[in-house]
Amino acid sequence: MARFVYRLQKVYELRERRKKEQEQRVIDAQKYVAACQSEVDEKKGEIKLVEQSMRQTQHTMMAAHDSFLHHLNQQLDTLNQKLEAAQEALKEEKQKLLKAQADLEALVKHKEKAKEEWLEEEKKRELKILDEVAGQRYFRSQQDALEEESEAI
Repeated sequence: MARFVYRLQKVYELRERRKKEQEQRVIDAQKYVAACQSEVDEKKGEIKLVEQSMRQTQHTMMAAHDSFLHHLNQQLDTLNQKLEAAQEALKEEKQKLLKAQADLEALVKHKEKAKEEWLEEEKKRELKILDEVAGQRYFRSQQDALEEESEAI
């Protein structure tokens, strides 16, 4: 019996590879978002420490602490913007992954349908061969019966 050969196998493999590559991009984007989030958390912790030390320091150092806190808050704002950009990039990568999955799923369904059609054609071919064999057997049996009748006479 012949093997099923999907005529769009190269396209199928290409879409499968694209999906895997996109999954990796999503994972990388998630790692980047996590790294940005940890930077933000570290900066918040640093600000909290400076605020606590500010409460325990002399009043003459308050101006220095205020300017340092202002500088840290600016850095925190920058990190928050970086985090938002990373989250937006992650969202875009996830959308691309969904599209790649949908493209692959469409091709998977097409492949399944093509295989079912191929199986039906194979069944029809086998039935045709079996019908032909049965017809030949019947014809031979009829020939044998005629020969026996003619010999009997």
